[in-house]
Amino acid sequence: AERYYGAAPKELALESLIPQLSKISQFMHSTSRDAAERFFDSLRRRTYMTPTSYLELIGLFTDLVGKKRGELMTKLNRYTIGSKTLGETKVIVDDLKVKLTAMQPSIEKAKKDTAELIVKVNADKIVANEKSEACAVDAKAASEASAEATAISEDCQRDLDEALPEYYAAIKSLDALDKKDIQEVKSFAKPPPLVEVVLSAVCLLLGAKETWDDAKKQMNDSKFLDNLKNYDKDALACNAKLTAKMQKYLKRDDFVPEKVKAVSNAAMSLCMWVRAMDIYGRVSREIEPKKMKLKGAEEAKDAANEKLAIKKAELQIVLDNVAALEAQLEGAQRKAEQLERDAEDCVVKLNRAEKLLAGLGNESVRWNAASSVLEKNLKFVIGNIVLAGGFIAYTGAFTSEFRKDLVSQWLKTAVDLGLETDPGWRVDDVLVDPAEVRSWNINSLPSDDLSVENGIMVTRGRRWPLMIDPQGQANRWVRKMGKERDINVTKLSDPIYLRKLEAGIRNGSAVLIENVEEVLDPAIEPVLTKAIFKRGGQMLLRLGTEDVPYDENFAFYITTKMANPHYLPEVCIKVTIINFTVTLLGLEDQLVAEVVASERPDLAQMRQELVVQIAADKKTQDDLEQLILKLLADAEGDVLKDDSLNDTLDMSKKTGNECQERMKVADKAMAEIDDVREKLRPVATRASILYFVVADLAKIDPMYQYSLEFFVSLFQKRLRDAEASEDIDKRIMILVDDFTRFIYLNICRGLFEDHKLLFSFLITAQILRNDVHSKFLNKTPMTLTEWLFFLRAQEAGKGVLEEGDPAMPAPFWVEKGAWAKLDVLVRLAEVNGQTSFQGLLEDIARGGAWEKFCTSDSMASEAFPPAWANKLTAFQKMLIVKCMRENFLNLVARNVVQDELGQLFIESPPFNLESCFNDSEAITPLIFVLSAGADPTEYLLQLAAEKGYGERLHFISLGQGQGPKAEALIKLGWDTGDWVCLQNCHLAASWMGKLEQIQESQDPKKINEEYRLWLTSMPSPLFPVPVLQNGIKITNEPPKGLRANLGRTFQDISEDIYEACPQKPGEYKKLLFGLSFFHAVILERRKFGPIGWNIPYEWMDSDFQVSREQVRMYLVAQPEIPWTTLQYIIAEVNYGGRVTDDKDVRLISAFLKRYFNEGILDDSYKLSPLEHYYAPKEGTLEEVRDYVRSLPMDEDPQVYGLHSNAQITAQTQAAKKFLDTIISVQPRLSSGGGGQKPEDLVTDMAQAFSGRVPEQMKKKDAHAETYKKTADGGIVSLGVFHSQEMDRFNVLISRVKSTLATLGDAIKGLVVMSAQLEEMYNCFLIQKVPPVWGEPVSYPCLKPLNSWFEDFLERVAFMTRWLKSGPPTSYWVPCFYFPQGFMTCSKQVHARKTKIPIDALSFWTEPTDLQDVAAAGPQDAGQNVHGLFVQGCGWSVSEKRISESEKGVLFVQLPVIWMKVIPSSEFEELQNAPGRYRCPLYKTSLRKGTLSTTGHSTNFVTHFQLPTSESDQGHWVRRGVALLCMLDD
Repeated sequence: AERYYGAAPKELALESLIPQLSKISQFMHSTSRDAAERFFDSLRRRTYMTPTSYLELIGLFTDLVGKKRGELMTKLNRYTIGSKTLGETKVIVDDLKVKLTAMQPSIEKAKKDTAELIVKVNADKIVANEKSEACAVDAKAASEASAEATAISEDCQRDLDEALPEYYAAIKSLDALDKKDIQEVKSFAKPPPLVEVVLSAVCLLLGAKETWDDAKKQMNDSKFLDNLKNYDKDALACNAKLTAKMQKYLKRDDFVPEKVKAVSNAAMSLCMWVRAMDIYGRVSREIEPKKMKLKGAEEAKDAANEKLAIKKAELQIVLDNVAALEAQLEGAQRKAEQLERDAEDCVVKLNRAEKLLAGLGNESVRWNAASSVLEKNLKFVIGNIVLAGGFIAYTGAFTSEFRKDLVSQWLKTAVDLGLETDPGWRVDDVLVDPAEVRSWNINSLPSDDLSVENGIMVTRGRRWPLMIDPQGQANRWVRKMGKERDINVTKLSDPIYLRKLEAGIRNGSAVLIENVEEVLDPAIEPVLTKAIFKRGGQMLLRLGTEDVPYDENFAFYITTKMANPHYLPEVCIKVTIINFTVTLLGLEDQLVAEVVASERPDLAQMRQELVVQIAADKKTQDDLEQLILKLLADAEGDVLKDDSLNDTLDMSKKTGNECQERMKVADKAMAEIDDVREKLRPVATRASILYFVVADLAKIDPMYQYSLEFFVSLFQKRLRDAEASEDIDKRIMILVDDFTRFIYLNICRGLFEDHKLLFSFLITAQILRNDVHSKFLNKTPMTLTEWLFFLRAQEAGKGVLEEGDPAMPAPFWVEKGAWAKLDVLVRLAEVNGQTSFQGLLEDIARGGAWEKFCTSDSMASEAFPPAWANKLTAFQKMLIVKCMRENFLNLVARNVVQDELGQLFIESPPFNLESCFNDSEAITPLIFVLSAGADPTEYLLQLAAEKGYGERLHFISLGQGQGPKAEALIKLGWDTGDWVCLQNCHLAASWMGKLEQIQESQDPKKINEEYRLWLTSMPSPLFPVPVLQNGIKITNEPPKGLRANLGRTFQDISEDIYEACPQKPGEYKKLLFGLSFFHAVILERRKFGPIGWNIPYEWMDSDFQVSREQVRMYLVAQPEIPWTTLQYIIAEVNYGGRVTDDKDVRLISAFLKRYFNEGILDDSYKLSPLEHYYAPKEGTLEEVRDYVRSLPMDEDPQVYGLHSNAQITAQTQAAKKFLDTIISVQPRLSSGGGGQKPEDLVTDMAQAFSGRVPEQMKKKDAHAETYKKTADGGIVSLGVFHSQEMDRFNVLISRVKSTLATLGDAIKGLVVMSAQLEEMYNCFLIQKVPPVWGEPVSYPCLKPLNSWFEDFLERVAFMTRWLKSGPPTSYWVPCFYFPQGFMTCSKQVHARKTKIPIDALSFWTEPTDLQDVAAAGPQDAGQNVHGLFVQGCGWSVSEKRISESEKGVLFVQLPVIWMKVIPSSEFEELQNAPGRYRCPLYKTSLRKGTLSTTGHSTNFVTHFQLPTSESDQGHWVRRGVALLCMLDD
């Protein structure tokens, strides 16, 4: 951190703050990591804090702090300058007034001086004019003389112009010569005659002798050519003698350049020069008279000009004087004008200033206040921004409560570290403008704090956002916001999504990828990591195999509809995960708007318009203020220099006044609307509560998925259709009750029967837990203490209450465990200031009414003792019943629902397929959620027939290769309006994605309105969530309860079937009822768990229908009823064909014998020990149906062959399931008040366990008898068995020791917390045996963790005693991993002793009356065993046989039993004799296991022959009597 902060730009000036920033950053990271663990512990939501998050914090801080500081400084400067300018303007006004007064005398004096100067200037101008006229005459004469001289000069020049061209040509020709050319001429020893002539002429002109030698001498002169060029041609013109001499040469015919050139080029040039000299001289002589005349003219001109100059000088003096006076006059006039302008400017500025002050006079105070706020914010900028960076980098995945907790910790630490931070820090105050938030709200972002925070993370984060959006709120917001940027919406399942993404990157538009799962496509990784590079000055991003030009305006958004996705760290480092899951308050605000829109559409419309108008007006006012401040800041010191500021101010003031007036009206209207909204809020509160209960159902079963859109559509429907009322209070209650009822009925049709009461109870609980709503309903709110105690019982007091036994001892008739729970409940209530339970323990201890109430079998339905009946709420009463008799939990939960919501909410709505159809549309799938034993096909066919779709209903069972056929059928249905039913969707998991695409591609305009899609599926997490959320879910379970089951059976039986056996109508109808009774009993017996059936089989209606037809056939075909045949075919073939456990086969046969025997033909024959149940007399089908309807609603377990105690077992299991399911949807909240942290709790448990784990057993410590040698040198069989068991226990001891040590290190952070250790950690928190201690390294055991550990220690202790002290006199069979091995070894010992083959030996059990194991002596044949429990019956100690259970006693521990080894022949004789029940022994109460090679379950050990006075073994078989090696507590 120090390195990264140190590398920040120098202008940020962070050097002195680097230590504090580094520490706060480390603290943020560590606290966020801890929060992530708590987040998972409490809400089961996993998120990760990675090093990338840490770097993101630092990056965000360095990015934001400079921008924010600059933004604050700009605003502050503008406000400061604005305030300062207004202050200066006030001073200027006073100065201008003084200045204006002082300027008046100066202006008058300037006017007088100017008038005097004007008179003087005019007089001097007259003199100047006179002088100017005189001067003009002389100027004319001078001009004429000048013209004459010019004419003569021009005539001379014309003559010269004749001679000069030839002269210049000669000079040019000379220039062309060089020394070489002259040398050429000199080289002639005897020159050509014409050359000699030319040079003689040259010599003549140069004054030399006209000889060749003199010519060469002249040419030898280095300046020869220069002499020629510079020759004094004017002197030649005056030398007539020399000119005459030259004629002898010039008159020669050959003395011309053309001829001379033929001889020599150099001579030609010299010839041209001579001729040019001659011509120039001649012309000069001719113009000489003209020159003399020119000279006279020049002299006349000069004299005229001199005279003119004198006159001009005199005139100039006069003119200069006039000019000076005019300049003086102009200066005076300017000064006068400037004084007048200054005066006018003073007046204008004074008016401007007064106008400015009038317009902005009051703003100064507000601007000063705003400046103070900005100065404070500037002071807090470092602390505020570092918190904001942490908020964006770390808190996105958290819920509101976790965010607030983290911010409070960070804020305190920042202050402690000396980082100045705003005490009321809020991320929206720091990073976003209210106008921007208002625009988000207008674009469908909810206005609650969490949603606004999420909006900030989306818009301010540096990484692209991945939004957890199960309700689609983020999706809607992003879509609306993205319209301006031409947003492209796609899915990863879209085959061309990468092309759409590429187009967005290239064009700088926005792209939204929706409905992603937990794994993202690797193809988009470069986009997520912003892997941008520069090439050739262009920004590029490699997408797939192509480099795409990157536009910086590109924006990328990702949403998922998964409610609780688990994104691994490799995803978390690339994106900012933001939790958009709707909050109660956020949803409530949305639903209030729906209520107002329905109840007062005028107000809703007005509010919608006002929200937009107010937002626009506030923005306008803000913009105007910023414009005025900018103009003041840009005025460069003079705000009064022009009218632009005042013009803007006028315009702004006008606009501002209009805005202000509108806002006053709007604010008043909004206040009235808000009053109406608050009045109607209870309706929205109830709907919001209901939605969250419905949303939680998805945690119970993956098929219970409901979208927010679906929920809101139901809400809108009820707002329209509910009963109307002019009385608003009455209307509110109508809507609250109506929507609650409607949601219950609508959702229940898609819930399994077990979850319907759970649903209504959760609704009740959440209503009561909402303080505001429950008080509105005049109900006593449920406290958090009460709710936590309901969920956790005594565990709710851990860390809050001192541990120990209750101060008041329990009465003899109250179990100690129940009393301890009551004690915790009372003390927790007292700690939290509740008086509801004050005096409860004392009152119960007195007994009387309480004893009668608590021991009653109908406790759930009886009234509370009088003193408490009205003092406690229904929920508080339930807590007491839960403490005393937890098996009644479901029944009292029903009471709570009935008391709070009404009778309707404890009744299952009837199955009504037509109602579901009526609620559907062509694009809405209807989904049958299947359960074993239920087939909705018949109902669907019946509905299709009623609607005229018998021939237009198409079925297809999904499976391998059926997908394309199903798709074709669906598209056919779209066109024709046929119905399509896709069966068994759970078997086509790979095609479910395609089904989702098909559903999402539906266009209502292109689909026939009559089309319907029906889907059937078992619950499956692979079923597409969007299809579930937008579909109508329907469950059709077999009816619950004997009466309901019989009722449905006889409802489905038609008159034709009932009268199908005219040959033996009485027998057939009796047997038909017996078969129906048998079918209902074996189905309903499953609810009792293992005591009902070892394995809960899924018998179908088809089993009943086949058996019914066989009964009819045999009755028709045979004269006598073939009882044995029917018993075998029905029990062991039709129904038994599904049965895999031989003990269950025995049970089903015992049941059918009870109903299929000759006795059933007797009208007085009872089908159970209870009076109500018998086969009715022969009569009509309707009479049978009436009889079935008369049967009791609540059935006694005896009707199923069980003891009444089985009801306690069933109720206890149902209560446990009910409570566990409620807990599964709750966050893991602590009890509050200083309870231990989860990691501390686990650490303490691990340390306590570690200190008690025994050392491994060693063979060297063995007693002599333990591994005693046999005669043949081997170890005794039981010694071999002990050795094998000891090895298994040693492995388990080692595993327990090592994992406890590693877990402790992992909690301390010394080693990595692996998945296995994390699972172990979680198991410790919920008192569950960790899988790492379970099978195969351990033995099967269902005990909770603490009990398991105590049991483990006892087992090791028993094995250690056997090792060190020798074989015991009685063996604790439940101790062993493999008790079957013990049985075999025991028989082997006897076989070796008696020399009887082991295959010829069997065990015969002889119970003793010994309860004390130590009192048991050794047996000659076989072994004593102990520690077994019997379930389903009692035990007579005196008679040493099984008996009926005592009331409320579910398990009985048997005394020591002698497992006597006897010959198998003797065993067969004894077994066939009456008075013995062949009782199975199981390792655990679960009874079922894996089918082993022996044909028995792995849970099964052996059979014990227990004595009984009952002659019919079937009685105990139906009772479910079995022996167990251990209990579950």
